[in-house]
Order: sequence, then structure tokens, then C-alpha cells
Amino acid sequence: MGIETAIFAAVAGSALSAAGEAASGEAKDAAYKFSADVNDRNARSLEIQADQVQFAEELNIVKFRQEFDNLQASVSQANRSNGWLADSGTPAKVALANAAEADEEIATRRYNAKIGARELKESAVNQRLQGTLNRMYGSVAQRAGYMRAGSSLLSGITQGARIGATA
Repeated sequence: MGIETAIFAAVAGSALSAAGEAASGEAKDAAYKFSADVNDRNARSLEIQADQVQFAEELNIVKFRQEFDNLQASVSQANRSNGWLADSGTPAKVALANAAEADEEIATRRYNAKIGARELKESAVNQRLQGTLNRMYGSVAQRAGYMRAGSSLLSGITQGARIGATA
């Protein structure tokens, strides 16, 4: 094997290694960017879920109010059929207590829905942060691949120069 062949082999080998390192860095960058895109999609999904939680609870509140109105109407009807007046005494106290309890129930449901939505939105924020972090990891991996490629090229050139110098 001639000296030129040895130099060529050293430089060509390092060039192939450099290409592999650069490709590896780009592949890692692409994988991290894909993960970041998944994080962004998950964040959007969580935000939609948060909105749905509140919307669904508002629908449940409408249904609850209808059921409560039906209950109050039944109680009033029962009171009238017994000859009691609903605007004073025990029937009025019962109606007021029921109304207060219904208002508390509605307030509790709205509060719980807001808490559930807030937790989902916080998870969405965490997903977005993870996506940003993945993009940063991808950029670092790509740069590291290019640096390893450059190092490999320099190593091959140095080895080729040594071979040439000793010949």
C-alpha cells in the first residue's frame, strides 16, 4: 500500500465518520423536534379538555336547576294540597333553605370545574415547556454532532499529515 493510499484512507475514513456524526446529530435533532411537536399537540388537547370541563359543568348546572325547579314546584304543590301557604311559616323556610342549598351546590360545581380546568391548563403549560426543552435538546444534539464531525475530520487530516511527514 502506497503512502498516497494510506493518506487517502485516513482522510476518507475520517470524512465518513464525520458524515455519520453529522447525520446522527441531525437525526437526534429531528427526534427531539418531533417530541416537541407531540408536546405542543398534547398542550392543545389539554386546553380543549379544560374548556370542555367548564362547558360540561355549565350544562350540568342547567340540568340541576331544571330538576331543582321541578322539586320546588312539587313541594309547593304538596304544600298547597295540604292547605298550607308557601309564603310564610315552615313551607317558606323549607323553600328558602332548599334555594340556599341549591345556590351552594351550583357555586361548588362551578368552583370544582374551574379547579379542574386550571389543572388541565397547567398541564398544558408543562407540555409546552417540555416542548421548548426538547427543541433546545435537539439544537444541542445537532451542534454536538457537527462538532464531533469536525473533530473527526481534523483527526483524519492530522493522521494523514503524520503519515505524509513520516514517509
